[in-house]
Amino acid sequence: MKGFPNQVADLGKLATAMRCIVRLVDAGEQARDDGVLGEALVRARVAGTGHSPQPVEIYLRSQRQKKHSSQSHRTTARGLRELFEILGFINDSGDTVQVTDLGRRAAAFADSPMNQEQISFWRRAFRDMSHDGGDGERSHPYQVLLRLIARKQRILKPKCALALEAKNDSSEELERIVALVDLREDQIRSRLGVSRSNWANAVKVLPKIAEQLRDVIRTGDRYEIADAPRRADAGAAVPPAAPAPAGAPRPVAPRAPRTSRAVTPDTIGQAGTAETFDEPEARLPADPAVAVRTRLDRLRRHNLIVRKLAARLAAGHGNLFEDPFDILAIIEELAIMVEVKTLDGTVDDERERVREALGQLLYYAAFLVSPLVQEDAIRKVACFERRISDGHRRWLNDHGIGVVWEDGENFDGDDLAAEFVGRFLEEVR
Repeated sequence: MKGFPNQVADLGKLATAMRCIVRLVDAGEQARDDGVLGEALVRARVAGTGHSPQPVEIYLRSQRQKKHSSQSHRTTARGLRELFEILGFINDSGDTVQVTDLGRRAAAFADSPMNQEQISFWRRAFRDMSHDGGDGERSHPYQVLLRLIARKQRILKPKCALALEAKNDSSEELERIVALVDLREDQIRSRLGVSRSNWANAVKVLPKIAEQLRDVIRTGDRYEIADAPRRADAGAAVPPAAPAPAGAPRPVAPRAPRTSRAVTPDTIGQAGTAETFDEPEARLPADPAVAVRTRLDRLRRHNLIVRKLAARLAAGHGNLFEDPFDILAIIEELAIMVEVKTLDGTVDDERERVREALGQLLYYAAFLVSPLVQEDAIRKVACFERRISDGHRRWLNDHGIGVVWEDGENFDGDDLAAEFVGRFLEEVR
């Protein structure tokens, strides 16, 4: 099972902790020193002052008398740096901590109310978070958690620890951990060889994050996806499919999440701004004015592709929705989920956009797929501004994602995309 930092699971405290790091870095202090950062975290009330609360300075003086390994605020500092590096907020691999633009955005939310802008930011950060946990394979643990809960509605909280058991994001790994849910907790731990303490630690952070982001609903000690298709308050459904043969289970029509907006080809892709647009993050020019123009240009190109593709799907009698995905077209009993990515022509940019598309599509599918919805009813498509490399295309295909790219006024795509959307986009072979 993948190890995962479990010191802090409160989004407000995470923003405050990130602000502590930013302030230390900007002041030229050593944020990589567990004592320096740990004491800053205590003063900022991110880390506590023991089981019997006492004044901060008195607590810190008593802590300094202990061995470093016995100072709990040092452990908190190490764990938070590890989490922030996994989230892409810092680079902690050198002699000093380097803060990314994403990390500074997180720090800016300190002491701010949890509004929709902040929820969207944290949701994107945890959705995109990938982790190898030392097992040599990478997964997106938060996405795995939501897919697990979607498959096992009303799952007991302790069994959410299985999200860190998945070695990668494959459907085979999902099926493996889903099959373990029905066992008793002690049977699962015995089969996986996980200690009771490691099992307890594995469930401390991600389920609580999902609650705060309103991606899941907790009732007692059980979780379910907030936008599960079977919920009475879910989004609009497509008309029911034709009756199934006698005795056969009736498939459930996909629904748009209740948080999505119904749109048309003319109204889709108009909600984003240069500040909220998530392409690109790390490669913006240093000049703020140039950075805004760069974002606006990519946003404009992105939205033009979204509208052009949405028009094709609407012509195929699709009901269109947006948010959080770029396009969701519900056509009879099928749901076509699309993420659109612009490209700047560099290898690094393509790699980042491909990773984002993979993470977003797997994540968003968790809001639509339940045990009652047939897996092939959700068709995931990544659309790029131009053709991407064959290696990246095959990688997306391996995860069940068809690849489409803009080709002049038309679209082209690979064989999987042709299977998924070929009848709606005649140009896709």
